[in-house]
Amino acid sequence: MSILLSSLERKLQKVEKINDKIWVEPSMDFICKRTPEGLIKYVSPSVQAMLGYEPAELIGKLYTLFVHAEDYKRILNTAMPDGEEVSILTYRIKRKDGVYIWVSSQISVVRHPDTNEPFELFSVTSDISAKIKAEHFILEYEKLNVVGQLAAGIAHEIKNPLTSLKGFIQLMKAGEELNHNYLAIMEEEIKRMEAVSKELMLMAKPHKSDFKSFDMNDLIDHAITLLMAEAAKKCVEITKHSTLGDGMYLCDGNKIKQVLINMLMNAIDAMELPGEITVSISKSDDELTIAIADTGTGIPSECLDKIGRPFFTTKANGNGLGLMICYKIIEEHDGKINVESSSKGTTFTIKLPIH
Repeated sequence: MSILLSSLERKLQKVEKINDKIWVEPSMDFICKRTPEGLIKYVSPSVQAMLGYEPAELIGKLYTLFVHAEDYKRILNTAMPDGEEVSILTYRIKRKDGVYIWVSSQISVVRHPDTNEPFELFSVTSDISAKIKAEHFILEYEKLNVVGQLAAGIAHEIKNPLTSLKGFIQLMKAGEELNHNYLAIMEEEIKRMEAVSKELMLMAKPHKSDFKSFDMNDLIDHAITLLMAEAAKKCVEITKHSTLGDGMYLCDGNKIKQVLINMLMNAIDAMELPGEITVSISKSDDELTIAIADTGTGIPSECLDKIGRPFFTTKANGNGLGLMICYKIIEEHDGKINVESSSKGTTFTIKLPIH
């Protein structure tokens, strides 16, 4: 028994060492011990302050009964740490009043000294609802900010088809017969306006994370479509290269599209006239890669490790939130962003795991 307690103390010390990795309110944290199957064996009295339950109400019950169903599916395969590792999981948990709140749990496993089999799970859980709300506000603010920056380009993108439609209508009024070639062109111009307006509405509308299967080629094409007018205005050419046979990928399509638009806008702003942006997409057995390369002036080497931090920017009128949100979205997809830069240009590489 003393061996197990000593092991538990080591686990607790390890948990305490990583407290700086997440936002923690120490007075609100609660400690929980449960079996590998999830049966609660012990919960600290501080659980009442966070969730409203008396410890006796929880002991003997399955911990997973209080986890939001959507989050349970997501964290099912990551709840058991390997070896001496500590897992940090973010999910929603139900309070006694039925309301779900966002929490972060640092989970460690205590193993039997003889068999090394999992003996119990030890977790320290923190209420991070305030942080989640703040991040959501920043996400929506930045999304609307991007929409505002796109407004001039969108107006230009819609104005051109409208001019064409007006011209063809005048030609058809002057003619005696119905010109089906004119009608076909007019139909294509209307579809073009519909596509642009639809993309803008998707960007502006707040939404919850919605992981579905999307064609990554389509997401990139849509992002490029939205920025074609802005790129043309600055004499920037955007080219896509894809080696994907099957581009279907499980993700939040709108958020991934927001990342692409943010990065493409940054690339456009970074270049002297004229310029070129290349978007390359490929896939291996375990990873999908999207590389966005520009021919701009590059980012100073001393600034590379600061990319993605809030309020750090190399733009005169930037706020640094755009890239911060991009990094956050990719982290939500268990991916990562790498950046390489020189005087000949910058390449942002997004790597997403194949689930």
